[in-house]
Amino acid sequence: MIARLRELVRALDGLTASFALTVSEVTSPADVAEVRRLVLEYASAHADTPGVEYMHADAAALPGPYTPPRGGLWLARSADVGVGCVALRPLDDTTAEVKRMYVDPASRGAGVGRALMEALIAGARARGYETLRLGTLEEMTAAQGLYRSLGFAPIERYRPDELIHTRFFELSLT
Repeated sequence: MIARLRELVRALDGLTASFALTVSEVTSPADVAEVRRLVLEYASAHADTPGVEYMHADAAALPGPYTPPRGGLWLARSADVGVGCVALRPLDDTTAEVKRMYVDPASRGAGVGRALMEALIAGARARGYETLRLGTLEEMTAAQGLYRSLGFAPIERYRPDELIHTRFFELSLT
C-alpha cells in the first residue's frame, strides 16, 4: 500500500512539473546562454565519455550551426529555469540532424524530452525538411525509447566521425 502511494506521489509530481513546462524556440541572447549552460552540464555529466570534449567548443560557438532559418535551438523551462534543450542543424536541403538533446536529471520522467522533441519535429517540418536523423550513445536507452515512440527507426551509421558506441535513428517527416 505504501509503495503504491509513493508511486502515485511520483506520478503527481511529474504531472505538476509538466504543467509548469514551457518549450520555445530560442530567440534571445539570454536563452542562448541558458542553452549553453545546459550543453555544458551535459558535457560534464558525460566527461568520461571519449570524444565528448568537443561539446565545450560547440557550446562556446552557440548558436553556430543551429542558427535559423535552417537550424534552431529549443529550450524547455520550468519556473523560468532551463530544464532541457535540443538543437536542429541542416545536413543537406532535405535532411536535418537532432543534436544536443538534454534534460536536467531532476526533470526527467516529466515529459520534458517529449515536449522538446515534438517542438523540434514541428520546427523541422516548418523549415521544409523531409528527414530527421540523430545519433545517441548506446547506454542512453531511455532516450532511444523516446525516439522510437516518436517514430524514429534505427539506421546504419551515417556519420563516421561520431563516437563508436553510438546508435543512429531516422524519422521521415513526409
